[in-house]
Amino acid sequence: MPENNYFQRQGSAAGLAVPLWNAKNSTSSQRNWSASSFFLPFVYRCCVVIVLLTVPADCLLWITTSWLIRSRQSQLQSRNLHSLIDMATSTSINFGGLPSTMTFSTPTLPTSPATSAFFDDKELANSGYPNMSTKEFDILAYSLNSSNSSCYRKGALPVALAFNDTCNLGFYCPNSSNELPPQYCHPSEQCQIMRAGRQTCNPQGPLEPKICANGHYCPKGGKHEIQCKEGTFCPSGSYKPFKCSPGAWCPEGSARQIETIPLYLMIAIDVVLLALVAVGFGISKWRKSRPKEYTTLQGMDGAADDKMMLLRSSAKIERSASPHVASRTRSPSISISGPEHPTAIACKPASTHTRRASGRVDHYDGYADDDSVSLYDDDLEDDLSNSPDMQRFIRSMSRTVETSSIGLSFDFENLAFTTKKGKKILHGITGTMPRGSCWGVMGGSGAGKSTFVNVLMGKAHATDGSIKINGHHKDMSKYKKLIGYVPQDDIVFPELTVRENILHSARCRLPSRWRDKAIQDHVDALIACLQLTHVQHSRVGDAAKPVISGGQRKRVNIGMELAAAPMAIFLDEPTSGLDATSAASIMRLLRAISRLGVTTIAIIHQPREQIFYGFDQLLLLSQGRSVYAGPTEDVQGYFENLGFAFPQRSNPADALIDIITGDGAQYTVGAGKRETDVSQLIEAWTSTGQYRLHNRHLSTASFDGVPGRQRRRISNQSMNSTAEQEENLRKTMKARAATWPAQVFYCWKRAMVQQVRNATSFFFEITVGALAGVIIGLSAFASNGHLFQGIYHEPFMLLSSAVDYASTPQIGLLGAMAIGLAASAPGFWVFGEERLMYWRETASGHSRSAYYIGKLLSTLLRIGLSSFHFTVFLGVLATPLISFPKMYAANLAYFWCIYGLASIISMFVKRENGPLLAVLASLVIGVLGGVAPPLSKVKTWHMEWFWRLSPGVWFTEAYFSENLAPLAYLYKVDFAATSVGFTLHKYSLDVGVLFAIGAAYRVIAYFGLILINRKKQR
Repeated sequence: MPENNYFQRQGSAAGLAVPLWNAKNSTSSQRNWSASSFFLPFVYRCCVVIVLLTVPADCLLWITTSWLIRSRQSQLQSRNLHSLIDMATSTSINFGGLPSTMTFSTPTLPTSPATSAFFDDKELANSGYPNMSTKEFDILAYSLNSSNSSCYRKGALPVALAFNDTCNLGFYCPNSSNELPPQYCHPSEQCQIMRAGRQTCNPQGPLEPKICANGHYCPKGGKHEIQCKEGTFCPSGSYKPFKCSPGAWCPEGSARQIETIPLYLMIAIDVVLLALVAVGFGISKWRKSRPKEYTTLQGMDGAADDKMMLLRSSAKIERSASPHVASRTRSPSISISGPEHPTAIACKPASTHTRRASGRVDHYDGYADDDSVSLYDDDLEDDLSNSPDMQRFIRSMSRTVETSSIGLSFDFENLAFTTKKGKKILHGITGTMPRGSCWGVMGGSGAGKSTFVNVLMGKAHATDGSIKINGHHKDMSKYKKLIGYVPQDDIVFPELTVRENILHSARCRLPSRWRDKAIQDHVDALIACLQLTHVQHSRVGDAAKPVISGGQRKRVNIGMELAAAPMAIFLDEPTSGLDATSAASIMRLLRAISRLGVTTIAIIHQPREQIFYGFDQLLLLSQGRSVYAGPTEDVQGYFENLGFAFPQRSNPADALIDIITGDGAQYTVGAGKRETDVSQLIEAWTSTGQYRLHNRHLSTASFDGVPGRQRRRISNQSMNSTAEQEENLRKTMKARAATWPAQVFYCWKRAMVQQVRNATSFFFEITVGALAGVIIGLSAFASNGHLFQGIYHEPFMLLSSAVDYASTPQIGLLGAMAIGLAASAPGFWVFGEERLMYWRETASGHSRSAYYIGKLLSTLLRIGLSSFHFTVFLGVLATPLISFPKMYAANLAYFWCIYGLASIISMFVKRENGPLLAVLASLVIGVLGGVAPPLSKVKTWHMEWFWRLSPGVWFTEAYFSENLAPLAYLYKVDFAATSVGFTLHKYSLDVGVLFAIGAAYRVIAYFGLILINRKKQR
């Protein structure tokens, strides 16, 4: 056939040349020959010759090449068919039942009788096989049964996968050789269904390779399939066994490993934690069962019982005709003995006009009494002179300052405060509060009491007027370490004991040079003075689960400020909501503090009579202006002089509140009076001679028209601080507060104690993390560790099943969402539950960064344990190819991110809505993990940068990369990575970015902590 075509082409070429030549000759014969025709252009002649010579040569070359190619193809097809027929005759075995492990002998020429009887060479030649069309060849092939083809399916002809004995790593090729290279056969219907379902099927022909089975490995060359030994595991497509991790469960023929050491370690950790909780519970029960011991300690410390104190106060009332006219005894002065004060303690009578404590501790300006003091003074003097604990506390207080006096004095002039909306709260308040004085600030609702105290403390900035501290204009924020503030609500840590709450405040706020032993002694003395020795090891509790009484909690609240040895203390409603016993106890404590030289200023609303007369000085406010400022014992006489009468056996505080709020008609003298004009009260106080004389200070002078009353006088001059005293005060402020590392340690220690005490929440968080791991692990349990199916490397691509690029990313997606659900709410409560306490401590001079770092460090244990439990159950059930350490590191990093994200939310959202919003935010960043929609699709939107801001992408990419890395020899993993959009071999970068994102979240949360609600942090 090729030869005929060749000669036909040659003939046509010759036929073309002859007419051209004849045409030239005939033309020349018809023309007259001339000399000019002989001189045709030389170039034209050359072109004609070249064409006449090259065209036949090109045609001949093309025809020869085509013939050689077709001849070679015909020989290969004939040889392949002859070989198959020869194999059928030489083995005499039906290929339909041929086992996949059978080996073949080298094929020979088809000379057997069986072959000749069926399909001999002559029939093959006569059939015209080399010249068959595709359709004719398919009909011929389909007529062959399985006995005469290398494919099991009828009509299926093999496709050569290689030209020699090639077997990819991870495949089993027992029958192939260089003479019989591996082949691909069209799959049967059942095999096609299995491959479409991401499964593998048996070979469809004896020369078709198959992937090495689960639990087996096929060494290089693929001629043997060996079962994995114990201690190794072999997933599908293994060419060598994978060594199991130490302690992992890997029986013979394992396709995956179950790591048991992490499981055993988790169980051991849980047992230890439960044992610690049981021991702590036992100690708590033991302490509760021994109340008598603490009662004895209370007696040893010299603290009096509240009821006894009330009885002693009642006895004084009975001995007095009335509280404000009772005869008074002169107060003793207090000197201090000790290493720093060698002078022995002695009680010396004060002068009839002033009462000063000798020595360094109690120097304060004038408490004049002619022959009277407060009804609390007798008992107070006994406490000061007879209580060793009070003496120890005084010595500790004296060691905290570098000045000659403990207290601070306040001078304020024309104080005014207007809100941003233009509402005026305070109007022109002027006065002086000497050091060591005990002030009560009273007024009706909206009178400006809290605003006045906030302005005086520096929590709010006055819109007009000035404030002097110890006679100098200073920014109040510089004195925050020397000023204590007791809020109305008992802001304490309910998980801590009485002692732990007070001790933490002392450690953070006392001078850094103090040793812990000195701090402990200071706290012991203070607890005894607060009469809390018998409950010092009891938890404070909260309103929902109270452990100690309300009065005791209030004393803890006050003790947290006294532990810092303040030079001035402000209290907001210190006796509100307390019974008479507790209120009397607190009032005695406040007077004792003021006797030490600490300036005490308390906001009171409607105090009992005993509480009312417990204050040395009284400031009455109405409509933002002062209507009285002076000694408490003079207030009744002042208002009587203005035409008001106080009923007998009534609480004067109630009458005063009615009068200054405009409801004092029943107290007016005269038939025509029916109402009280508050403006007249303000004008009366402003126009008082004594007020005009001392318009820069709060006057405490006696009033004309009230004869027979002996008045206490307080010096109306502020302290004139010398340069030396100012320098000593500066040194005192500088020395206050522990060092930054020490505060970090104390905050971390306190947070750890909180977690231990809140064991239920701690274990619940760990349990939720474990359940999340169980749920995600069960979702992948049926896969038997086979979480990826890709396209095989060349030349075995045709054997690939349907790809599974989704299972591994879905494990990352589900894991991210599960971690978000498990960690978001606990992460929110790290800071969301302690806002009030943080504001209080920051306003007192605690380091914000130390508090924040300490809290963060305390969460590391929770994060580590929760992520560990999650990883253990996920690894045991899902058994991914990623190693346990790498899987734990990725999970730990993502827990770290979720805690950081929840911390941000806790800074901006109310505690009621915070946990829900934190869960929602964690779900959002989990969905932005590059799974749905896939990251490859996101790249087409040019939005990858936005997805990369989410930790979910990096987390899923880490899982995807490490699960595909061990299978790179078997599958085209780069193609899979391109398909889903992830980057391979970047595990370290992925985990590093996760930790960086978590750190960035915490930086944002820290700025939110210090920038939001700054007014409450003053």
